[in-house]
Amino acid sequence: MSGSTLSMKTVCVSLLLVSSVVIMGCTMTPGGSEGTIPVTSLPSTTASPLPSLPSDQSAGNIQLAGNVYALSSDPSRGIDTITFSVGLPANAPALNLTGMEIVFSAPGSPPVTLTRGTRESNSIFTTTTGGTTVTEIHADDEVDISFRVKPVVGGTSVTIEVRTHDSAVLTISRTVPAIISSMNVL
Repeated sequence: MSGSTLSMKTVCVSLLLVSSVVIMGCTMTPGGSEGTIPVTSLPSTTASPLPSLPSDQSAGNIQLAGNVYALSSDPSRGIDTITFSVGLPANAPALNLTGMEIVFSAPGSPPVTLTRGTRESNSIFTTTTGGTTVTEIHADDEVDISFRVKPVVGGTSVTIEVRTHDSAVLTISRTVPAIISSMNVL
């Protein structure tokens, strides 16, 4: 018998023995009380959909939920649309969005005050959830806000103030990336 044939037989027998042990271990009923497998439960945890945010990202109950995006229809001219999401923490009272205002400012231009509407423009912002216009936000919900701006070039600092009807102000300060693409994270 040659060395390679013996090695092949040894490997095959070893695989057969390992397979038998695995199959027997998986199909045998464990000993103990009535042959049951003890069940361990995991500790219960709760998670909030809105993470804790630095103090400059919340005002009153309204919070920034995620990134601020700047879109550009012509990257050589700068960004021209801003979109972001806001939310309320758990157990917060509902917030009426109809009286909300947004003030957008960038160096070299006067601040622009936008009011809520159904079509985004340079003076109107939209509030939607899943593409549907909404006028109120509830606890644990997120609302997408979108509005157009005059083109802002790369490297420019911008400030967005979200002002609720109860006079709370959420201030968001970001810098436009130096190299602009069609979609940018501020």
